[in-house]
Amino acid sequence: MTNNKTLGLYIHIPFCRSKCGYCDFYSLAGNTDERYVQALCEEIRLRSPQFRNRICDSVYFGGGTPSMLSSESLSVIMDTLHQCFSIDRQAEITMEMNPCDMTADYLSAVKGMGINRVSAGVQTNNDTLLSFLGRRHTAGEAAAAIRHAYRAGIHNISLDLMYELPGQTVKDFEKSLLWAVHLPVNHMSVYSLIIEEGTRFGQLMRKGLLQRPNELESWQMYQAMCRILPHYGLERYEISSFARKGYRSRHNMKYWRLDDYLGLGPAACSRIGHMRFEDVPGIRQYIRALLSGQLPPEEKTELSVYEEIEEYCFMHLRMREGFSRKAFEERYGNPMETYYKDTVEVLKRQKLLREDEGMIHMTPHGAAIGNYVFEQFLLT
Repeated sequence: MTNNKTLGLYIHIPFCRSKCGYCDFYSLAGNTDERYVQALCEEIRLRSPQFRNRICDSVYFGGGTPSMLSSESLSVIMDTLHQCFSIDRQAEITMEMNPCDMTADYLSAVKGMGINRVSAGVQTNNDTLLSFLGRRHTAGEAAAAIRHAYRAGIHNISLDLMYELPGQTVKDFEKSLLWAVHLPVNHMSVYSLIIEEGTRFGQLMRKGLLQRPNELESWQMYQAMCRILPHYGLERYEISSFARKGYRSRHNMKYWRLDDYLGLGPAACSRIGHMRFEDVPGIRQYIRALLSGQLPPEEKTELSVYEEIEEYCFMHLRMREGFSRKAFEERYGNPMETYYKDTVEVLKRQKLLREDEGMIHMTPHGAAIGNYVFEQFLLT
C-alpha cells in the first residue's frame, strides 16, 4: 500500500567529470555550477509548502556525480532541505559517489552533514574494463575509497557492479563478485549492461565494434551472481539488489512499492498519488526559471487505473516478496482476475510465478526472464 504520510526526496546533481560510454542519464561533463546550487535550493523552497504535513524518511542524492559537489555547496543544499522539509531523524540519506572523490576529508565532511549511506559506482575490479567503460578509478582506488568511508563512520555502504560488459568473461565477473564481498559493504546493486541509443557504446554497437558476452556466458554470469552473493550473506531482495539483513535501500523501496517521492533538479522524476511528473531536462532553462522565481517547465502525467495496475504488478514483482492478492484487491477494489483472468495461473504452471499464502512472487527462473513475466501484465 502507498504510504501517504511519508515522502522520499530525490536530489539530482547533473554534472560529471566525464561521460561514461554506456550512460544515458541526464548529465553534463564539466564542473558544478554554483548558480545550479542556487536554483536547486530555490526549487526546494518553492515545492516544499505543499508537503508540510509529510515526514521525509529518505533523501537520495543521485546524478550525474553528486560527489562533485564541494562540501560548502552540499552544506547549503542540506541546510535548505532541513529548513523546508520535515526530515526524520532516522532518515536514510544516501549520496552516490565516484570512488575518486571519496577522500577521508570529504567523507568526514559529508558525514558531519548527515549523509549516512554511500552508494559507490565501482562497476568491476578489472582495470582494463574500467578504462574501457570510461571510469576514472582503478580497482585499488575503489577498494581504498570504500574503506575510507567505513573508517569515516559511514557503515551503510552500497556498491554497483555490472556484468555482460564488452570483453568481460565469466571468470572476470566472478572475480569482481568475490573481491566486492570482502569489502566492508552491506548492499550491492548488480546490473546487466544495457546499450542505449545516443551513447558512445550505442554508436559502437551499430558499427559492429562492441563484442558482448554470448547468451551462455550471460546466463553463467547471472547464475554466479545469484550463487555467490547469498553465500556471503547478501540476500537478493529485488531483481538487481542484494543486501545484508537490515540494509535494504529504503529509498529504492519507495519506487518499487509506489510510495510517494519528490524529485528535484532537471530530468528528476516524481510520483505523488496518481500523478507522475518530471522537470524538463535542460540546465540553462532550469537555472533561468528558478533564479527568476518561477518553477521550471515540467511534464505531468495522470496515470489511468490500468496504467497504475500495470506499474503496481511490475514494481512489486521486482521484489522477492512480490505482492498479496488481498493488498491488490484493497487498493483497486476488485480481485486480480477482474483484470488478468488466468494470467497468474498460466505463469504458475510455467513455473515463473509462485503463490504462498496469498503472496504472488517470481520464481528464480521467472526473475531470470523478468521482462517476459512483466509483459504478461500489460493491460494497455
